[in-house]
This record gives sequence, C-alpha cells and structure tokens, in this order.
Amino acid sequence: MYQRENHLSRHTNPFPEILDDIVYNRILKDPNYWISQELEDKIIQIVSQSLDISGILYHLGTESLITNAYDLLPLDDSRIDLEEMICRLPILIGRLTRVVYLNVKTISDHKVLFVFKYLPEYQEKWYDAVFFQGMLNGLAVLFELKTFTIRMTKTKLFGIHVSHKELGEDIQFGADSNEYELEWSEDNLFLSRSRLTKDDVSNRHRVMVTSRIDSQLEEISIVDVKDVVRRSRELAIENRDLEAAVEVLKSFKQELEKKQLSMAKDLRLAKNIQKGLIPEIIPDWNGIQFWTGFTPMQEVSGDYYDYFPYHTNKLGVAVCDVSGHGVPAAFITALSKLLFSNFKKTKPSETFKLINRELLDLVKQQGYTTCVYVLIHDDYKVIYSVAGHPRPILYRANTKRAEICEGDGTFLGMFPDAGDTFLDFQIQLEPGDKLFLYTDGLTEAENDKGVQYGETKLIQIIESCAEKSIQETVEFILSNHKEFTMGTDPMDDITLLGLQLSPRLAEFNIIKAKADEVYRKKEYKDALFFYEQAHQILPRELDTQLFYGKALAYNGNYEQAISLLESYNKFKTNHYKSHSVLGYCYYQMEMFDKAEIEWKKAHSINDSNLSNLYNLAQLYRKINQKKKMKDVIEKMKRIEESYQHILPLEKKWESLPDE
Repeated sequence: MYQRENHLSRHTNPFPEILDDIVYNRILKDPNYWISQELEDKIIQIVSQSLDISGILYHLGTESLITNAYDLLPLDDSRIDLEEMICRLPILIGRLTRVVYLNVKTISDHKVLFVFKYLPEYQEKWYDAVFFQGMLNGLAVLFELKTFTIRMTKTKLFGIHVSHKELGEDIQFGADSNEYELEWSEDNLFLSRSRLTKDDVSNRHRVMVTSRIDSQLEEISIVDVKDVVRRSRELAIENRDLEAAVEVLKSFKQELEKKQLSMAKDLRLAKNIQKGLIPEIIPDWNGIQFWTGFTPMQEVSGDYYDYFPYHTNKLGVAVCDVSGHGVPAAFITALSKLLFSNFKKTKPSETFKLINRELLDLVKQQGYTTCVYVLIHDDYKVIYSVAGHPRPILYRANTKRAEICEGDGTFLGMFPDAGDTFLDFQIQLEPGDKLFLYTDGLTEAENDKGVQYGETKLIQIIESCAEKSIQETVEFILSNHKEFTMGTDPMDDITLLGLQLSPRLAEFNIIKAKADEVYRKKEYKDALFFYEQAHQILPRELDTQLFYGKALAYNGNYEQAISLLESYNKFKTNHYKSHSVLGYCYYQMEMFDKAEIEWKKAHSINDSNLSNLYNLAQLYRKINQKKKMKDVIEKMKRIEESYQHILPLEKKWESLPDE
C-alpha cells in the first residue's frame, strides 16, 4: 500500500535512508528473514506517517494466527478444541518474537485472560496492541465463533482517545502489564491434522474441522487456510465496527503524537496563510461577473486562484495548480501571489517568463506550478497564456456552444528554457459569453467504475446551462461533479473559476448613470431606487456597492448600509470612506466598539483626513472616555493645529467628569 500510495515499483526500495537494497530484497524474498526490532520500528514509523496502517496490522495479526495454527495441532490425528488451542498459543508467540511472552489465565468456562509480558528493555509500541488483538480475532475466525468479545483490559500505553471504545470499555492505562480478555459462547468445532495424502490435497496448509453434531455421528469438512484468510479479509473490510476499532488506534501512536502536533500546527498556519491569499469572492469588474468553486483535498491545497487589478483598465486572473500538498504547496502559493502582483506585464507570456525565472531561483526546482493566466481589457478583449495547465473553455452565447481554447506551454519553476514555450492567445468576449478556468482535479476525477469526468462531459454540462448565470452555472457543474464521483475518495484538489460578460451590461450602465446623477444632487431616496436596480444586475460591482451603502446610510437605513458596507470591505479595497461611513452607521446603532474600530481603520488608511479623529473624539465623549478623548485631540493638534473643531472639542473635554 505504501508503494502504491507513493507510486513506487515493487522493486524500488522505499526506505533508502534506513536500509540498503540488499536487505530490502531479502525481506521481499525470504518470509523467514528476521530484522531487528529497531529496524522494524523505523519502517512502521515511516509508513504510518502517510498511511493509516492500523487496519492492515490488525488483519496481519488475524492471518498470522490462522496460517500458523497448523503447526500448533497435535502431530497425530487427535483433535483439539478452542481451549486447547488457546493453551498452545504462547508457543506461537515465542516463535514470532523474542521481546514479549504470553501467559494465559483461565477466568471461567469460555472466558480467558491473555497477559503479554515485555522484556524490560523493550518499550511496547502502539502497533503491538493492534497486532496481538488481531491474533486473538484469528482464533475466533478459525473456530467460526458466532458470538464472542475481545477487549483490552490493561495496557502500558497512554493517550488513547477517550471517545473510542472499540478496543474495550474501561481500559486501565499506564498499567504494569498488557492484557486482553476473550469470552465466547459454546464452541462447536474441533481441529485436527488431516490424514489425507498428497494425491488428495494441493498443499500442507489444510486442517480437518469436525463439527460436534452427535457423539456417534460427526460432520467432517476440509478447510483451506488460504480461503479462511481471504474470507477474513473480506469480512473485515465489510465490517464497519472493525474499521471504527482500527481508526481509534491512530491516537495510540504515542511516539508520533509530538510530530503530529507539530505537523498540525504547521498545517493550521499554512491553512490560515492560504486562506488570506485566496479570495473568497472576486468582485464584478467592468460588467464581467465571476464565481468560483474551490474544494481542497486536504487541509492545505495545492490549487490557487487570484485576481490582479492593473492601473490601465485591465484585470488579470490566474488559476494555478502547485505540485504537492501541505506546507510546501502553501509556500509556493504565497510566492505565486507575490510574483503575479509584482509582474503585471501587458502580455501573460511575459509574466510567465519572469515568474518562471524567479521560481527557479527561489524554489530550486523543488516544486513547480501549472497555470492559466488571462488578462481582461476594458474593451473585453482577453489575452491569455497557458503553462502546463488545462486550457480554458469558452462558451459563446450567440451559438450556445462551448469549445476548448487553444494554448500550450510547460510548467513554471522547473525548466530554465521554459520561456520559449509560453505563447499569447486572444479571444473577444461578447455579452453573455462565459469563460471557464479550472484545474485537472475537476476533469480527471473518476466515478466508482473508474470512468473520468472528462472535458467532453464538462462541455456538455456548460452548454446545458445556457440560460443560467455564471454563479448558477458553476454551482450546477460542481453539483453534477459531486454526484458523478459519489462513493469515491477525492484524488486531487478541485478548482473551477467562471466569468461572464453580463448580458444586461447596457441596461446596468444606464441605471447606474441615473443613480450617480441623483446621488450627486444628494437626493438619496431617489438614488436608492436606482442603485438597488443596478445592484441586482451586478451584485458584486464595487463602485455600486459603495455608493449604494453610502446612500442607505445618509437616508437612515443603517442596518442595510452596514450589511452592504461590510460586504464591500471584504474585498479589501482599502477605501477609507467605506470604513468611515460604516463607523457612522455603527455609531447611530449605538454599537460603539465597532464604530471605534472602523473609524480607526479609516484614519489609518487616510491619516490626513481629520474627520475620523473628530468622530472618535465625539465617540469617547459619548461613552465618557476622557483620557482617550484627550489623546485624540492631541493627535489632531500634531497633524493640523489650526483645525477648526479642535477648540470646541477641548471645551467639551473639560466638561467631562474625571474617570
């Protein structure tokens, strides 16, 4: 499983740092080859960091008992029952390991206690607990017990998660021994060696099972141990209770807890960094509407998207797929945002060339990213370039057809001469047209039959959404994708970014012009009428949002204004007026703490405008914060001593009672 997870061939040594190829090949070829306990521990530690191997270890314990049970049977044809087999189990433990010994204590009929004693110099590992409980399960499988319980009663280990009960109820942790209790109902089977000859059987791993039906008449059957092992595996996979019991053993990995905590801390930090880098929403721009779907496979994603306003009436939009996951991917994501912000060239291919060079210098070919970058002009001409990434899909509203755009190029950050592969392509958007940028996690995802979602299906779904808005289209695609892949685990991050030139752009421009005209005349009630209509057409158009929010505030609709201005500020436009007006609304609603925060933000953005300091001074007077009011007045003096409102404020300050 480790080789498959890491895409290694069977003959590739996956642990070169801890064992050489000769030892690895001996392990593969010789099932009797012994390795040291130290080496075994290192191997398991490495594998368990990337895979949950608890279930595998549990089943290995079960299979070890079943496949070795033949050697515990009497050498003649006499039969033994479960109790006799239990008494012989310490012999098998002694053959398998030299660090632990087993004592068996009979508690009552059909109830036995297994006490595992470890050598003083050996510290019990979490995987010992899993393996030995799996062995005891092998007894139940071999004797076909219908009703039985296996539970841990004591362990030297610490730290098992309190919510997990599958190993046993009321386990005593930190005990001086490791004990399991097996209890079963009336058993009905004997085991014995078979007297069949070589002509009758294909291998020695067969035992004869005798059913106690009648003392005079017995049912005799031949059981192939390999079949028992196979059935055991199938039952274990289907048994959700077993899977839940195995899941608990993640928290049993005492020696990995510190590493896991450290990794979790790093991942949380990376997640928070990435959350700040990837915008939740892209605002409407010049009549173009955006909507995104972003589904990380893990806590930290290798996918990344962002938008970059240009000063010359252009907007850049990038969708990237960084190699790997976790903290390294988050690091390259942060670099990508910085580099795209720094290199705002008029041609995407030129931007790619510069970013490729910088990534090579910074990452040293230890990671790379694929990307598609589009540069949208104010006349709706779109220039784009592709760097080893799925090509965009363009939907034309007039033909109601979608097609894959042309484009080619290699990864960013991997090849010094990659700049020669980056080319620019051009398309012209018309009202109603949609453009889709996505990562390969969308199209390469498979259903439970191994069939990929694919570009053909994606195009069909896009064409079926002809009458839908870009938000509705993206959400419908992701819903259809989720239904298609239902029952499978995600194999990669999924990102889908759609943009559409609004089919109602001309109507919006007319209404917005009317709203701006009456707003300038301070006819706020009439302005609200038009701004509301414009806002419904392009709900994320920032200029409309800001003036609509201001008109609501000046008209006394404070709650609506707060909602709109808070939404506006999420886009981090750093417009001091939006924070100033929002503070005014909070003040009118007597939410003084929030008003203070917003006015401070407004002042930090534009410290030459003293109106926000004046508002703060009035707020502190309102809530009788005399010292804070004095501090604000002094700050106003330092900025502009001749400011006309300073003297009246000082008189009001003097009238305040001492704090």
